[in-house]
Amino acid sequence: MPEALVAAAFAAAITGLRQHSTPYHLAHGLLDHASHLLRLDDDEVARTAIGEARGIAQQLRCQPLLDRAETIQPARPRTAAS
Repeated sequence: MPEALVAAAFAAAITGLRQHSTPYHLAHGLLDHASHLLRLDDDEVARTAIGEARGIAQQLRCQPLLDRAETIQPARPRTAAS
């Protein structure tokens, strides 16, 4: 499937979740989208989605959702050894 169609499908899905679903399911959708973005090396946008999902998880006090957010974190930039 062309990436433009995938991006449009994710955008529509997230919009639908925002309008018609629960915060819990929105957070999972955001994390699914973030995982996809990380595969495309779009770390900045993925971090934004992960951050929003983490905020929802904290409000819900949902540890499994927080744990999932931690497992899909973008790789930390490597720094040169001093």
